[in-house]
Amino acid sequence: MEDLRRHHAQMLAALDELEQLTQSPSCDDKVVTAVRYRLTRASSARRREVVALCERLIAAGVNDPALQALRDATNISRGTSSSHIGTWTLRRILADWPGYVRASNAMRATLRREVAREVAVLTPHFAEAM
Repeated sequence: MEDLRRHHAQMLAALDELEQLTQSPSCDDKVVTAVRYRLTRASSARRREVVALCERLIAAGVNDPALQALRDATNISRGTSSSHIGTWTLRRILADWPGYVRASNAMRATLRREVAREVAVLTPHFAEAM
């Protein structure tokens, strides 16, 4: 669970930084690229950890339907994130900064909800199961 907490912290820091960047009237392409890279790495590591923790708890006999739902939602969200990244290439971001700002706002809100759900579902299990 400590790895997941670290990934969450890295993600939330990158989300905060991206939020600040998107308040600018124009794109600082080098900084946006660096923040998106850090966010993608942290988010990918977080997703792998969430799936592993859910599977570990399920294999240990924890009977909580929220675990399987979280694991399945985590696998699905990978596609959503990949689609966002594929759609919003640096070239497109530079061509349509206001559009990217709107899309980024929506994606950041989604990622924050995912982090909150992961914490809510997984945290209660670790005192007893690990």
